[in-house]
Formats: sequence, C-alpha cells, structure tokens
Amino acid sequence: MRKLYLFAVAALSAISGYAQTTIEPPTVYLNDIGPMDGDVAAYSFVLNQTGDSTGYIWERNIIEITEGWLTAVCDVVTCHFPTVESSTFGLKADSLGTLDVHVYTNYVDPNGVDGAAIVEVTVTNLSDEDDVAVGTYYFNQALSTPERISNALKIYPNPVVSEFFIEGADDVQRIEIYDISGKLVREVQSFGQGSINVDDLGNGNYIVRMWNDSNKQLSSNVLTIQ
Repeated sequence: MRKLYLFAVAALSAISGYAQTTIEPPTVYLNDIGPMDGDVAAYSFVLNQTGDSTGYIWERNIIEITEGWLTAVCDVVTCHFPTVESSTFGLKADSLGTLDVHVYTNYVDPNGVDGAAIVEVTVTNLSDEDDVAVGTYYFNQALSTPERISNALKIYPNPVVSEFFIEGADDVQRIEIYDISGKLVREVQSFGQGSINVDDLGNGNYIVRMWNDSNKQLSSNVLTIQ
C-alpha cells in the first residue's frame, strides 16, 4: 500500500518564456519512505512549449540507490519496467505529459529494505538536441534550503469548468496562474478563503503557484480547465 507522503521541491524556478521544453517541478524530494511502502512515486510533468508536436527521448541516470531497491520511469505512454533506461514519446504542441519516477522498496526482498535513492531523468527534443530538460528525484534525502512544496495544497475541483477552491489556504496571500507557454495569465493578491474564477481562461493545462505574505512559495499545482 502506498503511504501518504509530502513532496518537497527545492529551488522551483518560474517557467521561463524562453525555454522550449521544461520539467515541472524540476526537482522533487520525497521523504519518510519505509521499507514496506512498496511502490512510491514522485510526480512531475514534461511541458512542450515548442509550438509544434514534438518527439522526445528520456534517459534515466541512477545517481545512487540502495541495494534491494528498484526504480522505474512512467511517461505519457506507459509505466516502464525497472530495466528500461530510456524511451521515446511524443507531445502535442502546448501540452504536458507525465514524467514520474517510482521506487520499489520491497520488490527484491518481500520484507522490504530501508534505503534511499537519487534518480536523474534527462529529456531531449529529438528535433533539437540543444532543447534539453533535466529532472532530479530525491528519495529519503535531506531537504535542501530553501525548500519548496509541490502539491502541498489541494485545489478542487480539478479538472475545473469555471472556478476552483484551495484546501488549507489559510496562509495563501498571492496566487499566480501560468499557461503552458509560461505566460502569467492571472494574479490574485490578498487572497482570502474564496474561490478563483477561471471562466475567462481557455481550456487546457495551467500551473497554479501559491505564495504566503513572506513571498515564500507554498505550493505548485497543475490545473486542468475544461
């Protein structure tokens, strides 16, 4: 059974309008993984901002992993076996796709193994070798400072039609919504406990970022508008 977990994301930078392909978030920390947790996943997305349908290849680099643990990548096509080191996939223009990294703590030993891992995944545009994005996934590693939280706050409903709410929004002061190209399309200052209306935004995927009154980022979420 998968445990409840908390993503912590270090140095989560704003989506650059110049970047063609990005991984969001680019760095994910997942801690408090126990030996019997089994399948534990760190979630992220690849964003295609090239303006065209694009083919990619991802390559996995296991920087370190405890003996007895296995790791595997899930992309937009499928969840691959731990033995798969790279694979190709495609994304339509201005879309995003899954790029999750899993660790398996009791696949080799049914009793489970205490451990840790660092996995790096590099995504390269097959039509432009200079268009490269790198995601790094830390499992049971100490958080760096300053630490950022991904998906720490829940937004609902998601997908949304006209408005969404934020669960646990007591400390949220400012909300920023970015489209898939990295353009800031909505900013809400002095947010209270109400809803955010997105009726005027087009259908698609957006990044919602939330900040407190000390300008610390509290959460980064993918929002789908239908």
